[in-house]
Amino acid sequence: MPLTLTPVTHGKLCHGSRWVISDEDDLASKVAHIALGRSRHVVAILAKIDKKKPATRVDTAKDAIKLLTVEKGSKPYHRDGWIFQAISWIAAHRNEAGAVVRIPHGILAHKGFDGMQLRLDTNEENVVAVVIFEDKATKNPRSKVSGDVWNGFRALERGERMPELIQETGAILEAHQLRFPNLDIDDAVETILWEQARHYRVAVTVDGACDDDTERKALFKGFDEVAPGARKRRQAETMSIPDLRKWMDKFAAKTVKKIEAWRDDV
Repeated sequence: MPLTLTPVTHGKLCHGSRWVISDEDDLASKVAHIALGRSRHVVAILAKIDKKKPATRVDTAKDAIKLLTVEKGSKPYHRDGWIFQAISWIAAHRNEAGAVVRIPHGILAHKGFDGMQLRLDTNEENVVAVVIFEDKATKNPRSKVSGDVWNGFRALERGERMPELIQETGAILEAHQLRFPNLDIDDAVETILWEQARHYRVAVTVDGACDDDTERKALFKGFDEVAPGARKRRQAETMSIPDLRKWMDKFAAKTVKKIEAWRDDV
């Protein structure tokens, strides 16, 4: 598997995990599939279902490579953000087998939620929580968390962006209707209108200095004030990458090579 997740709990503040890349080549392959629009194929692989690799059309490969390439004169932030969102999506499936997670957007700098997950009851008949993701590939994790992330979560706690949240929830459920035929979409929408059913997940890149338990707890200080209530509402994920931009450049190049190799097989 490409990622190893180690659970971490910080008292009543939050719960979550550290992500460690255990197989970078495998991770690049999975991100390449996501860039090609093959999220379902990645889910099957993670579930250990043996599936034949789909053919890679030249035009599809071209768009996927564009997604992973920084245009001349542009900053890498949008590309790096998309890559981290793809990794975050993989981590969500690694953390919870069979997770109901919205597939990643194939658009750089998409203005919607970074990611969403629906949690179901044990009978898989009712939605008990919607988890809203904030994924940040950054060299300044604390300022990003205490600024953009907390402000975004506060807005959701005030009830802002509810039409968008309702629409996204409905779309996820409609995409999984065959898998969960007894789920009622209208009931699920009613559930997410309840404040305590909205859970929050922040995932952020850190360097080695911010990855011990003390520094990690400080990184997410204030989470319990932003989203009060039970700890299960507050999920905090970290992935240690000491030289973020340099690593992203190399990883993107490796992912592009995967796509080019598959394209040549057609």
